[in-house]
Amino acid sequence: MRSRFRCPRCGEALTPWSRELELAEALNPFESQTWLLPSQWFVRRDHPRLRDSYLGGHPASYPWLFAPLTRWWLRVHPDPRRTAGCCGLACCGADLPNLVCACGLEIGLGYRDCAGPHWFALHETVVHEQAVDPTPPRSIAGRLARLRQRVGRPIARPGYDPGGRNAWHRERTTWNEALRLRAVTIDCGGGSEDPALVIESPQLPAGAQLVVPLPWCQLVRLVVLGEQPWAESESPLTWMSGAREGPRVCVSRYRRRVLLTAWGPGQASWAVTIEVRAWAEAWAGLRG
Repeated sequence: MRSRFRCPRCGEALTPWSRELELAEALNPFESQTWLLPSQWFVRRDHPRLRDSYLGGHPASYPWLFAPLTRWWLRVHPDPRRTAGCCGLACCGADLPNLVCACGLEIGLGYRDCAGPHWFALHETVVHEQAVDPTPPRSIAGRLARLRQRVGRPIARPGYDPGGRNAWHRERTTWNEALRLRAVTIDCGGGSEDPALVIESPQLPAGAQLVVPLPWCQLVRLVVLGEQPWAESESPLTWMSGAREGPRVCVSRYRRRVLLTAWGPGQASWAVTIEVRAWAEAWAGLRG
């Protein structure tokens, strides 16, 4: 089955059609600045894997958990006292919801601050609509096993620094500061405890490769579940692996380009842009 959730007052959709997430390895109850779960999936707050995380204290009146949604679905509350965090959207508890429907109804909690995973949650009064899933995911177990085998390969060469430190996702005029890659191939390695993407391109110097650390849960989402490998520039796809002191990674799309940034200490900070078609085809190739 698939689900979507509607406003109990005006009836407008608050989410796209989504599936309930059962694959525990795609959940992220601990990694800071990484989405709690992949986009277009949802999970209930009573999921067993969330019991030992700080989300175990998540308000019972907001049982439906999602990845951050764009303003096309939910809007941030106009009262800044309900949204202010040190680095992004924060929430102050069930009594002060910070997400609203387009009609103005206070209907959700959102968290995108620097400490802990990023998530949105909807109130128990939302209308839960269900329908038969026309394209249910298949062969998840087989794809997961193949990914485990593939990621076990060592990463033989260090990552290249392409520069581009002045590129920012929400300031599209800065995207030209980053090296533009028109063709890419991607692989993964390093083991499931400390995985990384390996990106190669004819636009990089001979023998150079980009190495992008990511949490295992994020790799599972992108390869096994086929999550879209970008988000919109107003709300980029983000992750940060706790397995190393690595960078915070953001990926967003605008028109025909994807901006990939790695923001971290010293030379860990860099940015490139990639043609959307090339990035999508590279992920399709990795999924096999």
